[in-house]
Amino acid sequence: MATNNEQAVTYAALILADDGVEITADKLLALTKTAGIEIEPIWANLFAKALEGRNVNDLLMNIGAVC
Repeated sequence: MATNNEQAVTYAALILADDGVEITADKLLALTKTAGIEIEPIWANLFAKALEGRNVNDLLMNIGAVC
């Protein structure tokens, strides 16, 4: 089960992707902080590295092809 940190950074990444903004650890931290959610920086770093150079919208659209 996802922790609150994981969920917060996931939603932050989706928001950034929806706006066409590059997903970086700094932007994930800034967005979650603005939302009033304190996350451990490791989560922002992990998600930013995992999504680096990837088109999140394409990943979402092709999720059915993987399953």
